[in-house]
Amino acid sequence: MEGGGIGVFVSVAVAVAHGVTLSQGSNERGDIHLGVRCLMAAGLATTVEELDAEYLTRVLAVDGARVTSVEATRIGTGQVALSLLLELTWDVDDAELPRRLVAKIPAVEEASRQAAAMHRTYELEAGFYADLSTLVEVPHPRCRHVVFDAGSGAFTLIMEVAPGEVGDQLAGCSPVAAEAIVDAAVGLHAPTWGRVEELLCHGWLTRPDAAMLEMRVGAYRHLLPGFVERFSGRLGSEVIDAARWLGERLVDVALAYRSPMCLVHGDFRLDNMLFDPSASASSGAVSVTVVDWQTVGLGRGAVDVAYGLGSGLPPEDRRRVESALVDRYVAGLSAHGVTGGEVADGVRHDYRLGSTSGLAMSVIASQLVASTPRGDEMFAVMAERHAAQMFDNEIADLVGG
Repeated sequence: MEGGGIGVFVSVAVAVAHGVTLSQGSNERGDIHLGVRCLMAAGLATTVEELDAEYLTRVLAVDGARVTSVEATRIGTGQVALSLLLELTWDVDDAELPRRLVAKIPAVEEASRQAAAMHRTYELEAGFYADLSTLVEVPHPRCRHVVFDAGSGAFTLIMEVAPGEVGDQLAGCSPVAAEAIVDAAVGLHAPTWGRVEELLCHGWLTRPDAAMLEMRVGAYRHLLPGFVERFSGRLGSEVIDAARWLGERLVDVALAYRSPMCLVHGDFRLDNMLFDPSASASSGAVSVTVVDWQTVGLGRGAVDVAYGLGSGLPPEDRRRVESALVDRYVAGLSAHGVTGGEVADGVRHDYRLGSTSGLAMSVIASQLVASTPRGDEMFAVMAERHAAQMFDNEIADLVGG
């Protein structure tokens, strides 16, 4: 995305947004692999040149077929990883063979690779596709090969091309598209609702704890003055005041969540979703595919939903449909067996708390990525939308004014 690299810094705000727990899963982590079994060195491709016909023939492992040529074209604007569209030619004429694939490999720039290592970006995305993608029902690209080398921190991800067009964070989405977003959230959250201890068997997956919260609250407060300085001429005083208020209440918010944790995307917004061509229509079904799983973790499902709706819907549309969309989310959870009055009450309560997540993200991420005109405008629009969402959900009533 423009102003790219936001995903790698989202983890700075995850504990703030999703709450904390006092226990901690295993910190033991290692290599991650899904696909044809081969030596780690043979499974990795860390440069465009290494994504050649021989490599793809080996890792795709299609019996009786061999890749004869590959054309790679850079796609996307993310700074943390290099994303490429691969166009393949095979030595046999078979309509079932993939002709176009997407590859993600480490960024060319050393600073970007170091940032990815610090925030475990490559490890998290590889872990999702290798260990959890078949557990959840959220639409996501089909993975053909993924490997993460714990020793070097390098990774390779080969995926099928998902249908649809990337959402526009500035323009926002329609209420119809928002329904698809909610349904996708159900598909991610319901299968893992309250299953934290089982999920922690994957050593790469951790959950927010008190020490992480303390660190990230400190980061928010440290970065807030820079946010105010950059955006005070663009944003209304009510948005700046909301950002300052949040800086004083982040711990209160994090400790107030009620719902059990589940698997969350962590950056559940339009720029990380592909919509079919009818996504902007006023009626008709809309499909959505969720991409960029580099911020996956454990947290509160309602926060993903609040973040997605608050950042994606223009405030006037959100106010009109917000309650119905939260009800749709609760009903979707219930249809998947997540039931009980405490579920509905907890979701609605946590959704209100989660309205703070987007403003926290805007403050933090805007100060950690390169400033660009479109990137700054995106952060400003997100801050405006989420501040309005906080006001509309009367967040101060939940955390003591």
